[in-house]
Amino acid sequence: MSDYEKKSNEMARAAWLYYGEELTQGQVAEKLNVSRSTVIRMIQRAKETGLVKITIGVASDTFEMERDLENRYGLQKVRLVPEAVNDQMQRRWLGQAAAEMLIDLARDDMTIALSWGSTMQAMADQLRGSSAHHGMMTVALNGGLHNASRGTNPHEVAELVGQFFSATSHSLYAPVYVRNEATAAGLYRDQGVQEALNLARNAALVVFSFGGIQESATMLKLGYVTPEERDFLLRNGAVGEIAGRWIDRGGQTVRTPATIHPIGITVEELKRIPERMAVAGGAEKLNAIRAGLTGGLVTHFVSDEKTAQSLLDR
Repeated sequence: MSDYEKKSNEMARAAWLYYGEELTQGQVAEKLNVSRSTVIRMIQRAKETGLVKITIGVASDTFEMERDLENRYGLQKVRLVPEAVNDQMQRRWLGQAAAEMLIDLARDDMTIALSWGSTMQAMADQLRGSSAHHGMMTVALNGGLHNASRGTNPHEVAELVGQFFSATSHSLYAPVYVRNEATAAGLYRDQGVQEALNLARNAALVVFSFGGIQESATMLKLGYVTPEERDFLLRNGAVGEIAGRWIDRGGQTVRTPATIHPIGITVEELKRIPERMAVAGGAEKLNAIRAGLTGGLVTHFVSDEKTAQSLLDR
């Protein structure tokens, strides 16, 4: 069993909450969003398999960090994966944990808005098989990137997630940024764009990642933000972006250059969506992640242990 599999095991988590945290079975059930009878079976199974002897057979550090992050940032649920040996493995583990959380949050008649990126693609790739939900819809959170690699466009992620849940998927047929204000205004008047944006604004769940502002960040590497525009954003306090919208250390929207007109819902509109799941890790995204948590933009969080420790150390 890998380190990730051990630490992501809900049976181990239930055992730790029951024996280590001394919660009641009912409190454990509420914490894990399962029935009390399921918790009883988990605890019994933990004993039968030898996971629980005198102590729990999984180090409690990860579970404690999850709890501490929930308490510090007012989060409903945090799931952490171990620090991996390389970026590819880290994304895969983050994607697996995010897919598990997404399945847990999904329900009938729900609209899910989704952003883009390699971590989001890793989550979509981990949704194997199907889990149909009646009346569900998925929608892209923002416009796309025409020169991006696989998974960097939100409509691809929305389609893959929609296929898994047997949901109707909707794309936002527009670029993530346009350079001209009049062009942006024209796109916002387009009926198809309006319909997609309204679906995203009224979603019950939004799933997104964070982007950094370092020179190697995707938006800069692909040329959607020029060095001059990056300097402007830095002068105005930007530390990172969510779905093309730049935020400061408090999670508030910053002023953007006159040449950047995002197509997608605003940060303020995103914050009004009831459940907001963020999936991100890594030092280059740390300031953006901290800003999003500080600003109350996140209710559910998936990350790695090293990032979590940095967030708690601060």
